[in-house]
Parts: sequence; structure tokens; C-alpha cells
Amino acid sequence: MRKIAAIALFGVLAGCASSNQGISLIMLEQPSYLRADRTLPQDFVQIQRAVFKHQAACNPEVKFSVDEMNPNFARVTKPYTPGATGWSHTVVLHLMFTKYLNSEGRVYSYYATTDNQVKDMFDIVLRPEYCPEKPELNVDLEEQGGAPTESR
Repeated sequence: MRKIAAIALFGVLAGCASSNQGISLIMLEQPSYLRADRTLPQDFVQIQRAVFKHQAACNPEVKFSVDEMNPNFARVTKPYTPGATGWSHTVVLHLMFTKYLNSEGRVYSYYATTDNQVKDMFDIVLRPEYCPEKPELNVDLEEQGGAPTESR
């Protein structure tokens, strides 16, 4: 009886000790985690330039990458909170280049996002100089009539 209890306890402890890797990117980009979609009037080169500009001015954690298997797909990623790692802690703007020479963007997030977080993902591409992380930098933009854009 003791032996069975010890084996059961060991099994439970081994299960608790296994690492929780979170979710994969393929799991994240499912309809249940889709937060918004929008057509963007830019190609990937323009989007990549916007991301680089946003990285330099606002947030170096924002990344742009083209899908290695299909160059018609790309992603802009941003940690859900500063320093967070893993796909479950990342907001993803999935991009698809269309035959109309623009891009379709879809925002995915494991955790529920606010409208501002979704808007911020689109603003990285559409208004790279706008810094939600550093509101003090945005004062000049708002005085020039550059209020944040609306997303659907």
C-alpha cells in the first residue's frame, strides 16, 4: 500500500515539475484569439520601415518578421507587458500581402486585449512615431492635429 501511495505521489510531483511551455504561434493564430482585423494601405517594405521607426522612437521590443515558409505572410509582435516572453504573452499583428498591393492585418492575443492595445498594434504600422509607452513624446503630435487613428 505504501509503495502504491509513494508511486502515485511521485507521479503527481513529476507532473507538477514539468514545464508549462505555453501556447505555440499556430495555436495563437486561431479565430478564438482574433481581436481585430483591418486592411492596411502598405506593403511589407513600408511596414518594416514603420516598425524600425517605431523601435527607434518608442519600443525596441516590437519586432517585424516575414514568414520563412511563405513570403506573403509577416508578423509584427509586441510583448503583452514589457519584458514578457512566450507567445501567450505576445500580441501579434499577422499580415498577409494581397494582390491589391496592400496588406490585411489581424491582431491576435491569448489574453483579452483592450481597444487601445489593438489600436496600438495598428498604430505601430500606420503611425510609427506615436508612442503609447511614452505619452510625453506624443504631445507635439496631438498639437499638430495628429490624434490617434481609429480602428474598426
